[in-house]
Amino acid sequence: MKRQHFKLIPIAIGVSCFVVATLLKAYLSSQGISSNQYPNTDHELSLKIEESLSPSSPTDSDKIYALPSNAVASSLNGGYRLSELEVTGQLNLSNKDPKQDKGFIFLDSLNQKFMASKLGLDHKHHFLNSFLVDYHPFEVKEFWMPHQVLSMRLKYQLDKEQFAGFQEIWLSSYESYRIGRGDCEDHSIALADWLIGMGEDARVVVGTHKGQGHAWVVVIRPKGTFLLESTSKKKRRLWSNYPLASLAQGYVPEAMFDRDYYWISDQSGDPSDYSGPQWLKTGRIHR
Repeated sequence: MKRQHFKLIPIAIGVSCFVVATLLKAYLSSQGISSNQYPNTDHELSLKIEESLSPSSPTDSDKIYALPSNAVASSLNGGYRLSELEVTGQLNLSNKDPKQDKGFIFLDSLNQKFMASKLGLDHKHHFLNSFLVDYHPFEVKEFWMPHQVLSMRLKYQLDKEQFAGFQEIWLSSYESYRIGRGDCEDHSIALADWLIGMGEDARVVVGTHKGQGHAWVVVIRPKGTFLLESTSKKKRRLWSNYPLASLAQGYVPEAMFDRDYYWISDQSGDPSDYSGPQWLKTGRIHR
């Protein structure tokens, strides 16, 4: 009889779990929350990607997520201000071939780098922060999901291959997702923007990896800083699967930015420390 009693325990636990799940589902339904609100499997994510690419009013989305018409960058230390229209105007006056344009770095009155700009899809110059347009294709419940979605949606392609010989064209997070192609900067911008929208302290980092120009994403959390290779297609379903920045090798960061601020590294400290004293917050933009 005792053996039969113990055999019934797993059954009782299973029944209890089923009852709890049923009650929870009923409660969520009564609150107007669907248990299937968020995608979980690769198939569900694929369906959400297809759905997100067929908006009811794409023209409205194009306007909502358009690049700023004339953002202004200001130095936090040197008291200098500069607008995107001024930068584009100077470029037009120089008669420089836009296909050879690799962007600009700006110095303030203290001779300190406080901002950088790149040519956008509209062939106008935009500050790096401007490419983060607060875009996330759809809601997800897990922080690893944006990387998973973008690895499924985006294909790696160099600017000169995608844009008829242009050396450097940066895409906004919205443009990258809609086009479905881009290089490391475009992947990183799309990923960081989505994570910022989920409340993460995510930043796009530009520098070198093993001696080659590169861009990646760091997420600064209380328990550590994680480094995300935005172009990686490897599936990672937990934050613990992402490498700590302190363990990543070959990365030499030079600058980083989020939607508002711009940081430069004075190269004096540990390159794997993204919140150390070597990082100087030197600029911000006003949209």
